[in-house]
Amino acid sequence: MEDDGSKNNKKDDFTENLKDSALMIVPFAKFLPLINEIENFFNEIIELVETAEHNKRTCEILKNRVRIVELAIRDLKDKRKDREDFFNKINYIRLQELSTIIKLIKNFISEISQLKTLIKYLKTKSIEKVFKELCGEFDVDINLLSFSINVEIADEPEQLKSDQDDLFKYLQEMVAGIDDNNCFADSSKKFFSTVVKVNAMNNTMKKFMDETSQNQTKIDNIFQVYPLKSSDYESDDNVKTRKYRRAGVTKWYKTTNKGEVFAFRTIYSYMDHMFVQNKVTILKELHDWQNIIKFHGIISDGDQWYLVTEWAERGNLREFYQNKNDFDLKSKLRISLDIARGLNFLRTVEIFHRDIRADNILITLNETAKLANFDLTRYLTGAPLNPSQYLERVRYCAPELLAWVPNYKYDQRCEVYSFGILLWEIAEERIPYQGNYDILDISNEVRNKMYREPFSENSQMPEEFKQLEIEAVHHDPDFRPKISKIFEVLNNCFKKYSQVTSSSSGPNLRGNSRNNYMQMSRSKRADNIDAYALSNLESFKYMTLTDAAKQHELYDKHGKLVGDVKTAYKCFEAYANLVLISQSTFKDGE
Repeated sequence: MEDDGSKNNKKDDFTENLKDSALMIVPFAKFLPLINEIENFFNEIIELVETAEHNKRTCEILKNRVRIVELAIRDLKDKRKDREDFFNKINYIRLQELSTIIKLIKNFISEISQLKTLIKYLKTKSIEKVFKELCGEFDVDINLLSFSINVEIADEPEQLKSDQDDLFKYLQEMVAGIDDNNCFADSSKKFFSTVVKVNAMNNTMKKFMDETSQNQTKIDNIFQVYPLKSSDYESDDNVKTRKYRRAGVTKWYKTTNKGEVFAFRTIYSYMDHMFVQNKVTILKELHDWQNIIKFHGIISDGDQWYLVTEWAERGNLREFYQNKNDFDLKSKLRISLDIARGLNFLRTVEIFHRDIRADNILITLNETAKLANFDLTRYLTGAPLNPSQYLERVRYCAPELLAWVPNYKYDQRCEVYSFGILLWEIAEERIPYQGNYDILDISNEVRNKMYREPFSENSQMPEEFKQLEIEAVHHDPDFRPKISKIFEVLNNCFKKYSQVTSSSSGPNLRGNSRNNYMQMSRSKRADNIDAYALSNLESFKYMTLTDAAKQHELYDKHGKLVGDVKTAYKCFEAYANLVLISQSTFKDGE
């Protein structure tokens, strides 16, 4: 029977063996995939921060923290011969932990920087909570790895608060564009629910429409889409038919209530009517957003199909300003803001308008501007447009699109450019490149000579407005402002020049220091790397968690799984025994 002394000696031996195992040298080549992984995450974070539309300060703080690691591992690579003692088993595991946390930081930045994915955090008010947890875990790891921290954290609570204040103000102004009489909280819920629903519908519809054997019946069954009944409507013969290119737009009203008026626009073929119906199925969900024309559905009258929308009494924007006696500064700013709010609505549900110009902005009786004709022009005007009919589009077309590169991907920056040209037209009350009817000449002026229409010397528009327009039509798409920034500037211009004041305050995000949390985490994490994990690294060939996850997705051309799943499972099992941060830690943010 062993005495206590023998037991203590064995325990000491085990401890010494554990220390020896932890400090066992690991070849630099085994560290390289982890180092490359972290560098790739950092590059992705840079791109995410550059395209961020919300919580920019918070995203910048997180980016700067990850930059510490990126610089540290770059230094490790350069001086690896002088730092051989660093490349041991325990640091390998800690670097894997750090890579996992950086990936979570990257995902967090991706989600809080765009409104579509930010909503889940707004509902649970958990941005600050998740931010602190991520930073706490991150700081623990870089301390365990002996990476020096050189980040000023004193003003972080103020930075977070500023982000939340800005976001609160933005949401207030967006929710102001919802047609209801509810309080801000109820309108916000409606706004959030619409964004979530429309994004889900968009994804489902895209999936079905991308299928080679598109099944319209399946689409109709899922979305429960049915044409309107022609017997419920009657034409208003007292109103002259409006012409939109070759399409007629007529005024109709409900037979049961002549106070309800509608616009009927011609759809030219059976196949086109199905496409329009699928588009309108989604656009109908935006009926409460006052700066987007209300879509009611489609209807047939004999063999003829029509798109049924809200009737805009004052016609399109160009007709409006040409016929209005006094299109004053306040009206120009208000209509510009209406359009910006509508485009921001579309941005939140990832819908591109694709054809922003004066013809496609409709003005209601109370002079509210509404976006209309969403990427539907060719289905409402008959045959595809020939080059001469593209003239009006070219006046608003971004220079990168005028290069006529096949399959060039239209994006938000193209949308911003078109809106910039429209802002100039609103300010000057003139058609862009007026008097020039040569599509090739306009294209050459815009794309090659970088010509843009200037503001008149006696322009009454605010300097902020003019500067915004200049930035929006920048030749380089990367230098154009985000649509959310345009909305912010126009909102400020309108308030300033119409003497309307508003006050709002966001939630107080001041919080306590995370020092206590960090100390507890550090102690727990440092003490929980066991001998099994250290000795087991060779069994899964130092495979990283990211590479392990990919093994389950590798198939040959016959559909056979060819990934090294067995090694991947060993990797998962080994790391499961460590106290690694997991996404479940942050489920409150979902």
